[in-house]
Amino acid sequence: MKSLATLIKLQKTRVDEQRIVLAKMHDQLEAAQIRVALHKAEMEAQQDLLHDDPSMGLTYGAYLLVAKKKTAELEKNRRAAEYAVHIALEKLAEVFEEQKRYEIAQQNRLARQRKEELHRETLFLDEVGSVGFVRKQKGQ
Repeated sequence: MKSLATLIKLQKTRVDEQRIVLAKMHDQLEAAQIRVALHKAEMEAQQDLLHDDPSMGLTYGAYLLVAKKKTAELEKNRRAAEYAVHIALEKLAEVFEEQKRYEIAQQNRLARQRKEELHRETLFLDEVGSVGFVRKQKGQ
């Protein structure tokens, strides 16, 4: 009984640690999404500037090449963060499932012990009743 309680406590700690990891992964994903959105806004601002001042067209081609590479890199980072969140979520589910297995095993063990206790109590009461009955019969 003691070992299952210890295992459950340990598993709860692991679940809490995994939740922290998942929260960090969510934060990284959110940061990556913000970087992508900011980069897109910057690109749109540059396009607006190009429309306002056509002379910027001389350098816009070079900017566009660099911006596309940065967009690809930011998207790659965002997808990596999404994958990390997915992996952390699966790991959390796995650790939580293991915790539940230990808790169910403990409940089953307690139920079995209670059933055995009730059985012993019933046997004891039956014995007391039969001894009382025998004494009563001898007393008549």
